Amino acid sequence: MKKFTALFLSLLLIVGPISTVRASESNISRSGFIKMINETFHIYTVLGTEEAFSDIDLETEDYFELMAARRNGYIAGYTDGSVRANNIITRTEAALALDNLMELPQPMDGPVFTDQQGLPSWAVGSIQRVVARGILSADENGNFNGSEPLSRADLDNAVAAIKSLGLQEREDEIKTIKSFDGFEVTGRLSVPAGEEKIDRLVIFVHGTGPNTYEMRRQNNISGIRFKYLDIYADNFISDGTAFFTYNTRGISLGDEEPHYADIDENVYKQYTPRNIAQDIKYMIEQLKQDSRLSNADIILLGVSEGTIIAPLAVSEYGAEADALLLMGYCNDNMRDVLEYQLGGGMSFFNYTLLFNVAGAEEITKEQYETDPNEIIDSLLGGAAFKDIDLDGDGLITVEDFTIMMTPVRDGLFEAIENNDDKWIAENMSTIMPPLMTNWFKAHFELPKTEDIMTKVDIPMYIFQGTYDANCPVQGTYDVQNRFKELEKDNLTVHIYDGYDHDLNFTQLLYGLGSHAFEDIFSTVEHLQISDK
Repeated sequence: MKKFTALFLSLLLIVGPISTVRASESNISRSGFIKMINETFHIYTVLGTEEAFSDIDLETEDYFELMAARRNGYIAGYTDGSVRANNIITRTEAALALDNLMELPQPMDGPVFTDQQGLPSWAVGSIQRVVARGILSADENGNFNGSEPLSRADLDNAVAAIKSLGLQEREDEIKTIKSFDGFEVTGRLSVPAGEEKIDRLVIFVHGTGPNTYEMRRQNNISGIRFKYLDIYADNFISDGTAFFTYNTRGISLGDEEPHYADIDENVYKQYTPRNIAQDIKYMIEQLKQDSRLSNADIILLGVSEGTIIAPLAVSEYGAEADALLLMGYCNDNMRDVLEYQLGGGMSFFNYTLLFNVAGAEEITKEQYETDPNEIIDSLLGGAAFKDIDLDGDGLITVEDFTIMMTPVRDGLFEAIENNDDKWIAENMSTIMPPLMTNWFKAHFELPKTEDIMTKVDIPMYIFQGTYDANCPVQGTYDVQNRFKELEKDNLTVHIYDGYDHDLNFTQLLYGLGSHAFEDIFSTVEHLQISDK
């Protein structure tokens, strides 16, 4: 999306005294316009790195909507740096914003308005472009009336025209999938706008815990807001691929952080790997009833726990997927994963990363007190070396974290055995997402993931970082060796040095790029699966 020129920045939205008038019921405020345009074009992300308008702060209503518009370059504000969110937006201002957002082409014969001499010269081109596409219109006398307020009817008509012309790249539809047990899974299907036939559909298989089809993240201190799954949707849509996500059983969207409503525990108890694997099977079957997707290749994109569920759906429940992409691959049974995570292994590995000694078996007092990343005060609460060296041997090792974590691990396993969901909720909330004993027990009954994977004959791809503290990269080497022993050639492995469990997702969010995600999106785009 193009940026405003210096001329626009100096003149933008200064079209006369009417722009200082407050919005009325029939007119639309500047923030109201921004919110509707953000919704239409799926504009959401705010990273807290942009300078705020001079008249708003994090306490301002609609702060994130206003800053999302600024970040995307279609609202720059007045010359004094203000945005004046509650004032009405004029037709000229709206035309200029829409033109800059959509980068509309200049018509061969731009419309000429009866009142063109009275329109700001710096806005005439934008006005002509939006009118030529039928987004805004002149009145019966040929006047554009640029200084008049944009009415709610004007905005509704503009949004309808934008959608009918397919000028937004992505269309979202909420789907209800009836699963094997009658449960209705709510999901979001994102498709390239206007496409009648789509060759590929990616279904995102969630990691652990309560998730929604948006997975909103917001920090009101740092000014960061984004939808985790929109990053995937937008990238897949740009390559012509549809994308589907869903709410975890028992979870629905909420307006406040953590952005899901209160967990319905009776339904959330149904969140088990086998139930979700069967849900995936039914998702595929019912989504393919959509005429646009009837011949689409189906790719399951599993993340973390999803790397267990995706192959399970194919191997044991016959889900008709054409390929599996697995990020942050988890090879071990969940009981062994928890033994590692709560037995000190994960904590110690994270410390080696924090103190720049990745791969070491110990951290010395000197290395700790050097504090290369300045995290002792900010992240560790000022903990002294002796506070971590619990066995007093003069080194920080995995044994110190084993001492620290063993009571927690033992307490969790006892609670699972006793079906004590209350203990888990009261004692584990700072360590792991909300989970119930049904989930743990169902996972403990599964084989290792490599045993599930070897039963799957479709193409499979693993994307794993060497700094994955949740699911160590050794598991990927193990399954890779297992496939070699069995002389199976349908597994491709990508290892990324220095990448974490999320494959350095934050780099992608900030536009810094991620080789892992580049490979994921490229793999989907170039998959050659069938001649459907």
